[in-house]
Amino acid sequence: MSAELGLISRAGKTFYFATRWLEKGVRDDTVLTYNFCRTVDDIADSRPAHPDRDARLRAIAQAVRQHDGSHELVFPLLPVIDRYPEIQEPLVALVDACREDLPTLRIDNEQDLARYAHGVAGNVGLIMYPILGGISPVGRTYAADLGIAMQYTNIARDFREDRAHGRVYLPYSWLAGRDPRDLLDRSSNTEEIVVGAVQQLLMLADERYARGLSGLHFLSPGNRFAIRVAATCYAAIGNRVIRNGRLAHQRAVVPFSQKLLLACQLGLFSSADAR
Repeated sequence: MSAELGLISRAGKTFYFATRWLEKGVRDDTVLTYNFCRTVDDIADSRPAHPDRDARLRAIAQAVRQHDGSHELVFPLLPVIDRYPEIQEPLVALVDACREDLPTLRIDNEQDLARYAHGVAGNVGLIMYPILGGISPVGRTYAADLGIAMQYTNIARDFREDRAHGRVYLPYSWLAGRDPRDLLDRSSNTEEIVVGAVQQLLMLADERYARGLSGLHFLSPGNRFAIRVAATCYAAIGNRVIRNGRLAHQRAVVPFSQKLLLACQLGLFSSADAR
């Protein structure tokens, strides 16, 4: 197993599971790209924040923009950028968005939420789109929607952890005027407010998943099933975030057995549709 594949098998288990169905050759480019995106996210989200965080992210963006092979993180990705020049712009945009993702970030409303999610995840969809065989410019919006849907799932799943580190990505307008610093504080009765906001977020995620999956036909036929599996398994996390009307205390995950079952069900549906 390559170092890059080893990384995603640990840090991106759902994505790693889905890569099994990618076309030969596409998988390597996808893994390299995922490794880059994941590393950028780790640098941006380091806790406590690395003192050189901003400088490191600026340097990465500049190296991508200038096609600079002297940067150790960017160098392995240069052949992929050469094959798919259209990914250069969203790569830079992704790094810039992650650089701006600070505890001071304030999301006031649904529009702010969508803008944030597009920056840190919709751009990932735009990066992956041509690698997965997308050619038509029309299909780019569907790819971005899938990235945004997955980010909404992340926000719902990680609310407790993010809140503990001073980050709240739920829009302030959804919080009934409560100070986000008080949410889920033991001395406050805010569980119902948080659950309602998370449910609203998961509904928006479902809408984005549905739209994103409706555009799978823009991808190469050999890669469509893998992306359907990835999106379906990721969406299933949302079903585990709220239990009995309360926010789950442990990080919601979809077990491998459940992922395998979902993949088998999707395979049966795909076979039936093909007949």
